[in-house]
Amino acid sequence: MKGKFCILLCSMFVWVLCVSGQRHWMVADGLPTGEVQQIVELPNGQMLVNCEGVFCLSNGHSFDVVSCNQILAYKLPQYTNRYGQLWEGDSILWLRDFYRIYRFDAHQYRFVKTDENGLGRPFLKTILADKADTPQPTAQQQHVIDSLHIHDATVAITDRQGGLWIGTRTNGIVYQPPHRTKPMIHTGNDPLIGQTRSASLRNGQTMFVIQLDDGRQLRCDSLSHLAYAQSDHTTIPLNEKLPALNQYRHMVGACPLDEEWVAVYTQNGAFLLDTKADTLAPFPHAYEIECYSSKYNCMLKDHKGTLWVGTQNGLFKMEEVKGKGTKSEKYKTPDRIEGLTNNCIRSLVTDADGHVWTGTSYGISRITPTVVNLSVDDGIPAKPMMDCAALLLTDKRLVFAAGGGLAVSFRPDEQLGEEKPLPVVITNITINGEMVESSTLSLLGNLSYKQNYLSFQFSTLNYATPSHDRYRYRIRNLESEWNTCSDGGGQCTAIYRALPPGDYTFEVQAATASSEWGTVTTLQFAIRPPWWLTWWMKTAYGLATILMIVGLISVYLQKKKAKLRRENDARVNHLFELREEARHQFAESANISPDKIAINAEEEKLVSQMLKAIEAHIDNEQYNADLLARDVAMSRASLYKKLQNMLGITPTDFIRKVRLKRAAQLLTESQLSINEIATHVGFATARNFSSSFKKIFGVTPSEYRNREENAKKTHN
Repeated sequence: MKGKFCILLCSMFVWVLCVSGQRHWMVADGLPTGEVQQIVELPNGQMLVNCEGVFCLSNGHSFDVVSCNQILAYKLPQYTNRYGQLWEGDSILWLRDFYRIYRFDAHQYRFVKTDENGLGRPFLKTILADKADTPQPTAQQQHVIDSLHIHDATVAITDRQGGLWIGTRTNGIVYQPPHRTKPMIHTGNDPLIGQTRSASLRNGQTMFVIQLDDGRQLRCDSLSHLAYAQSDHTTIPLNEKLPALNQYRHMVGACPLDEEWVAVYTQNGAFLLDTKADTLAPFPHAYEIECYSSKYNCMLKDHKGTLWVGTQNGLFKMEEVKGKGTKSEKYKTPDRIEGLTNNCIRSLVTDADGHVWTGTSYGISRITPTVVNLSVDDGIPAKPMMDCAALLLTDKRLVFAAGGGLAVSFRPDEQLGEEKPLPVVITNITINGEMVESSTLSLLGNLSYKQNYLSFQFSTLNYATPSHDRYRYRIRNLESEWNTCSDGGGQCTAIYRALPPGDYTFEVQAATASSEWGTVTTLQFAIRPPWWLTWWMKTAYGLATILMIVGLISVYLQKKKAKLRRENDARVNHLFELREEARHQFAESANISPDKIAINAEEEKLVSQMLKAIEAHIDNEQYNADLLARDVAMSRASLYKKLQNMLGITPTDFIRKVRLKRAAQLLTESQLSINEIATHVGFATARNFSSSFKKIFGVTPSEYRNREENAKKTHN
C-alpha cells in the first residue's frame, strides 16, 4: 500500500510539472543518479551537477557525465555531512562532498589533481572547516519549492536567465523557468472560444462568406455550392454556370487577391475565380504545392501582397511579382517554409505589426520575420489548433482555437519580448563516432588524416526558451555559406564526413525571436595529411617526376615535332578546301543541303536543326537570331561564332539567305504570286523582298522566274 502511494505521489508530482511548464531531468536524461546534492553554474552557463560524487555537465538538452578520477581528489581525514563549494578566481572550482575535496578546472572542463600542500592556504581552510557550504534556498526560492510540493529538495540555485534549478534527493532536477507573461487559456463557456471558432464565418449550412469589393458576397454552402449574394438578398448560383466547380470535394475557404480575382481552396485542390467575368483559372504554381499535398486548409494575403498557403503538409510562401498581368505570372515559385515543429497548417493570421502567425497540428508558430515555434515551455497547450480558427483582437491579442473546446490568447510582444541571443557553447565533439572528453574540447589541436569524420554538438544553454533558438554554422575554410538548424530542443549537431587534410575553423552562432545573430563561437583544428602526402614528400615526388618527364619529353618532342608539322599542314589544307567548297555550295545553290555545307557530322546536325527551325517560322518576319539560337539550344554568341567559322556569315544573314533560297524554290516550283511568296518567307513588303532577292541572285524575283521558266522550256 505504501509503495502504491509513493508511485501515485510521484505521478502527481510529474503531472504538476507538465501542466505548469517546468522541466524535470532524471536518469533518463543523463543524470548519473536521481540524488542531486550540488548544482554549480560555470562561467559559460553550463551547470555542473554532483550526484553523490559522480559529476555531469548540462549540454542544453540533457547531461553528459564528466570523468573524475577519485584518486586525484583529496580524501578527507574524517567524515563530514556537508557539501561545499568555493571559487578560486573564475576558472578553479573547489567542491566538497561527504568524503573528498575536488578541484575542477572550469576552462578545460576537467578535474585536476588536488595539491594537499595547497589545502593549508587560508583561502582553502574554509572548505576543510565546513564553512563553505552549498547555498541554502532563499525565501523566494523556498516559496517556489513549496508551491511545487517538492519535499526532498537538496539544493536550489538561480541561473543567469533567472531560472530556478532544484536538486532533489530521489527525483533528479526540477527546473522552474523564469517568470514570463504566459498565454491565457480559455475554457468552458468563454465567449472568446466561440468567436475564434467562427472566425472562418461558418454559420449553419454556410461554409464561408467572403465580402467582395463591389458589395456582393461570395458564399459557399455545406454542399460546396458557390453563389453570389446580392445586396437585395437575392442569390446567383455558380455551379450550373461553371460545371468545373463540381469536381471539388469540399470547399474550405476563399481568399480575395484583388478586386477581380478570388482564390478558392478545397480539400482536393485550389482554383481562381474571376468574380467579374465568372470564369475559372488554375491556381498559380499548384503543381509545386501539390507535390506535398492537395488538401488546402487556409490562405492569407498579408500587407506586402505575399500569399501564404497552408496545406496538410506544408506552409508555402508566394511572393507577388509587380507588373505582371496574368495570374500564372503574378506570383513567384512558392517557397516551402522550413523549421516548423509541425507541417500540418491549420490557420493563418497576422498580428498588429503585420507579422504572420500559424496554428498547426502541434502548437503555434510565428513565421515572419523569422520562424519561432511556441511550445509547452511557452504555455501553449500540446493540442492541435483548429482549422481557420485564429483572429486578431482589438487589444492586439492573437487568439487560436484548439481542440478539446479551448482557446489560447496572448500578446505577441509580451510572449516573445526582446530576447537577446546567448553565446553558443560547444558541448560535445565526436571523432569517427567516438566522443571526445570534455576536457579536450578546447584543445582539439591536430588530428590524423584518419580522424576526418567529425560532429559538433552545440547549445546556447537557453533553459528558459530553447525552442526560440536558431543556429547557423559553417567551417570557414571549407564553406562560404552558413548551414542553419533549429530542432526546438535546446541543442543542434553539425556533422562533417570525410574532411580532407587542412586547417579549419568551425564557426557557430545563434539567434532568438528578435532575429538578431549573436557572437560567433569558433574552434580551430587541423587534419594532418598522411606522410606520403606531406609537403616534403610532395616536393620529392615533384622533383623526381620533373627529371623523368624532362628526359622523356626531350626525346619525344624531337621525334614528333617534324611529324606533327607535316600532319598539321596537311590537315589544315584539307579543312581549308572543304570549307571553301562548303561556302561556295551555300553561296551558289538555291537548294541548301546540310551535307554539302558542313564538313563534319556535328556541323551537319546543326545545319539541319537551323533549317528545321527557320522553316517552322519562315513566315514570321519577327523570327531573328535570338530565337534561332534558342531553338538550337545555343547562346547567340556561340551561334554567331559557329556560323562565322562555317560560312563566314552572321546568324541574321543565314536566316535571310534561307528565306530567299526558299523563295527561289517557290518561284520555280509554284504558281504563287511574288507578293504571296514574300509574305510566305517572312518579308513585310514585296519591295523589301525584291531588293533583298536581287542582292543574292543578281536579278529581281520576276526576272528569276522568267529565266527559270525559259530554261525549262529550252531543256524540254
